[in-house]
Amino acid sequence: MRGFRAHYDKFQELDTEIVEISTDALPVQKAWVESMGEHEGMIGVPFHVASDFWPHGEVTQAYGVFNEESGKAKRSVFIIDEEGVIRWSKLFTDSIPASGELLTEIEAL
Repeated sequence: MRGFRAHYDKFQELDTEIVEISTDALPVQKAWVESMGEHEGMIGVPFHVASDFWPHGEVTQAYGVFNEESGKAKRSVFIIDEEGVIRWSKLFTDSIPASGELLTEIEAL
């Protein structure tokens, strides 16, 4: 996520908003944002961070990326257009992609 933070201006130039969603509770989300440290005079991240904690996993279940065994969301990325249509999505096993990969995908749409 540090890459998304570092290149946030490029996403904004492409009229793209980033929303990070996890099934963690709000205090965990807050701690994660604070753990990102300072970047360009700002602590945390410049994009939205949302909790899908209660009802637990409702959003991630709707997108088909909720892991019933672990109770957490699978690492995934969705590019959704202004009409709410998913234009690109991908599941990841280890970590999310570098911001450059997503910028390339967005530019290709």
